[in-house]
Amino acid sequence: MHIKIRGARAMLYRASWVPKGTSGNTHGYAVQQFAGSLPIDSVSLPADLANKFSGPELQLLETKIFLPAKQTAQEKARAAEHREADPIWRLEKAAGLAIEAAERSERGAVPNSRVAAVQNALLRVKTITPAPTHALAPAAPQSGAQAPAGGQSKRDPLSDALAAIKAARDAVVVGHYGTAQTDRARTSPAYRLWSEILEAIEGKKGTSLMAALQGRDFVKKSRVRARS
Repeated sequence: MHIKIRGARAMLYRASWVPKGTSGNTHGYAVQQFAGSLPIDSVSLPADLANKFSGPELQLLETKIFLPAKQTAQEKARAAEHREADPIWRLEKAAGLAIEAAERSERGAVPNSRVAAVQNALLRVKTITPAPTHALAPAAPQSGAQAPAGGQSKRDPLSDALAAIKAARDAVVVGHYGTAQTDRARTSPAYRLWSEILEAIEGKKGTSLMAALQGRDFVKKSRVRARS
């Protein structure tokens, strides 16, 4: 039996050989007979195909269709379970929304109670290392940096970046991302994010953090980029 994948379905064909001279033919040839089709994510035979295949054909379907579909379903279930239990992506989304809210608050201030509610919620988040008591307080500008116009203090993005990198390091150490398979390390989400972090910090496209700091003379332009 042959299996041909067309879109989201597996088309099943049986092949038979017509010998030379069977019907006046001068050469032998193969004939394919359509035996049925099923979704490629099937984990067993649909009811309409039950009892239509031999033992070897069923074994082929198990190897080529059912077993890979079961493995894919298990991986999706594990990923969904991990996402449900993972607080990191929720915090990342919350951080992005908070930044958007901060930008829009420049055009219309919000009640203190709304900000306090967010801060109180964040205080309930258990962290790998104890959060400093001033974690939610605005950071003072570093020496040589200019405070935002209007006299309003804001958190220091560089300090936030350093804290985030340390938190990421601690997460990797305690096994948050598990251990990569040797032959798949460079295709893992963790490696992709690491590559993007390196590019954002020291990329050569002129849009990196290092390039920005060099443009303001905080970092020497002769600094050699670190390699992974």
